[in-house]
Amino acid sequence: MIIDHTNRRVLEVLESREKAKVKEYLQAGRASGLFAAVEEITTDMWDGYVEAAKEAFQGNVRVTIDRFHVMQNFQDRLTEARREIQRELSKEEALALKGSRWLWLTNEENLTPRQRDELEVLCRQFPQLGKLREQRETLRRIFEDHRIRTAEGGTRRLQEWIAQARELGLKALDAFCQTLVNWLDKIANYFVNRSTNGPTEGFNHGLRAILWRAFGMTNFRHFRARVLHTFGTPKPQPQ
Repeated sequence: MIIDHTNRRVLEVLESREKAKVKEYLQAGRASGLFAAVEEITTDMWDGYVEAAKEAFQGNVRVTIDRFHVMQNFQDRLTEARREIQRELSKEEALALKGSRWLWLTNEENLTPRQRDELEVLCRQFPQLGKLREQRETLRRIFEDHRIRTAEGGTRRLQEWIAQARELGLKALDAFCQTLVNWLDKIANYFVNRSTNGPTEGFNHGLRAILWRAFGMTNFRHFRARVLHTFGTPKPQPQ
């Protein structure tokens, strides 16, 4: 799915996510002038999308990895790291952690006072898990720090975070750090305009709703026509 963030609409639905198909569409749009004003492309961490954009625009656009996909990747690795720690605990200690997954993965401001107290007790009881939770909050604060206004500034802060995270010595967290290193320049591009794929996720929900209402659609052309009819009209810009 190709989203026009400026006009808040679905621009196109492609039948395949293969790099060749995405690149072909982008090149055709560039040749026709449709993408003449494109300055930035946001995407998730899928090589096909990133390479298609780079090649189709010949490096003349900023490619930004969506911060929410970065945090989702971290959430997955955090869960693995938590399990890695739990495997080293006694049965009694592991029992104390039962049912606490939501506390470790939820933003602090979304916890009730009672839940914050519960989490504080767990952090004292399991200091390594507490440090893991702290790394999560620190990473989130970096993305939300509006004092960072350049890709270079974002790169420095993320590199500092990587160094601290690796000191914990957890395999799952090391894997995430390597993911950050591999995609660092494109993740850091977020700090330039703070562009995200948030609207894309909203449209994805709308596409799923179309499928639900139709009890599934096996004909791609019909599905594409329905999506473009429903979500392809430019939205009025705020005054």
